[in-house]
Amino acid sequence: MSPIIGHPTEPAGLDLPEVGTKSMEPSLTRVRSVQEAGVAVEALQHVARYDSMRLETYRQKENLADRICVSSIGSAVALRFDDVGYFNRVYCADGAFFEELPEIEAFYRGGPFGCELVASASDESGSVSISRPGWAPAHHYAWLSHPNCSSLWSVQATPFAIRPPKASEQRQFLLAYLRAFEAQEDRIPAALRNMRHLFDRPELDFLMAWYGETLAGVSILMRSGSTALLCAGAALPEFREMGCHASLLAARIRLASEAGCRQIYSWAELGGQSQANMERVGLEVAGITTTWRYSPEND
Repeated sequence: MSPIIGHPTEPAGLDLPEVGTKSMEPSLTRVRSVQEAGVAVEALQHVARYDSMRLETYRQKENLADRICVSSIGSAVALRFDDVGYFNRVYCADGAFFEELPEIEAFYRGGPFGCELVASASDESGSVSISRPGWAPAHHYAWLSHPNCSSLWSVQATPFAIRPPKASEQRQFLLAYLRAFEAQEDRIPAALRNMRHLFDRPELDFLMAWYGETLAGVSILMRSGSTALLCAGAALPEFREMGCHASLLAARIRLASEAGCRQIYSWAELGGQSQANMERVGLEVAGITTTWRYSPEND
């Protein structure tokens, strides 16, 4: 069987800071081991690097220094993009961010979106508690992983043909991505300008799912040494509940294995179809997080 994508050179590595040493309490209904808690933190750190890499790429390639800022606030990583609400996030690998909340608030005050704070799981409900004005619970996410991705993928019948986009199909890939994630129409031209630069990132792999001659879904994988992150993956609305997302998951897991990766990470909305699909292909939940949204107008 031929590989999905050839990797003639080593994937670009990312320097991974050590996991915070502050102890983490269990966040699932069953008691998690210390190792599992560490895995959830590692998953968070990989997601933070993926989002940081995207913003740094857009800032540099499109001269958006006046619109984009990536800043370390204590041990947290704060992302601000005044054009796109999603990217206004603070990733916190330990509980030290509590002491930095005034600085975090100041970083986003005056911007159009506030921020969403994504912390590592910290108690049995998967949430932290912030009592300061302007903060409210937002979303629930599951962190998922598996220590050996080569043991997960297997050849299964699927009606979808999975392959990388040709150079002439990159715009089609991006348009499908934006449609699948329900981007606002007025934001699509700017998103296309920014996201086109991601195809030049050596650590990213892109896959398209085809149903006959029709594009059905898209996905992205990020590699970092011996680890991989399942980034965005989605089926277009008319191909949902047909196995398209699961096929893209299996293809990315195979791709990670072929590239020499072992540990694989991802995250998904808690209880959603994406989480169910990831668990179905073998990933395991390592932790649960409740995010908190800061709205400056409410503080």
